[in-house]
Amino acid sequence: MNRPCTSHLPTHDGHRGAIIKWPVNCHEAFERGVASAQAWLSNDDSGWLWANLIIERDALPPGAQRRAFEIGFLSRVHQRLCSPFGGNHQARKTCLQL
Repeated sequence: MNRPCTSHLPTHDGHRGAIIKWPVNCHEAFERGVASAQAWLSNDDSGWLWANLIIERDALPPGAQRRAFEIGFLSRVHQRLCSPFGGNHQARKTCLQL
């Protein structure tokens, strides 16, 4: 049986952090999601946000780890959007070809 695990989303961009308790050990996937979102936010030439989310998430096994990654990723983006410093990301690669 997996032991409960706690992940900490640190305060960032002037927006409060969070503590998230998992029913399984998903801490590493959560941290990976936060780091992936931060990499996208820090690079004005990083392309589509949703593409980065899907590519990184799909490298994990299906289930709880993917969900933890998504929560970490979207929590970090949420911090930026809701912060006093947010909304200023200028993605350059916006040409979408399906």
